[in-house]
Amino acid sequence: MKSATYYTQHLQEAHDVAGRCKLLDVQKQRTLSVGDYQEWQISNEGVNCQTALSVSEAASLREFVLKQSRPAVPAAAPKAPPPSSSVNSLPERHPAKLASAQTVAPA
Repeated sequence: MKSATYYTQHLQEAHDVAGRCKLLDVQKQRTLSVGDYQEWQISNEGVNCQTALSVSEAASLREFVLKQSRPAVPAAAPKAPPPSSSVNSLPERHPAKLASAQTVAPA
């Protein structure tokens, strides 16, 4: 019998065993009596199958969740505004200066 830790460290084997066990489980349910099927479930083979299935499904779910949590297009990092001392500020405009600048020279 192999442990969940073993299958976690050997995911490909867990996926392979889980695939075979799904088919085996269906076959056992069809061919065995209820009592014999329950005995098979607690046998080394049955427990090994259940462990591989559990680890395989958990790994698949984890992979799916990780894929869903990643953004489809990497977002650009927001640019930090420059320090206020380096910002070129526009000169302050005073209405009086604007009025004198807008006067038309005599013709």
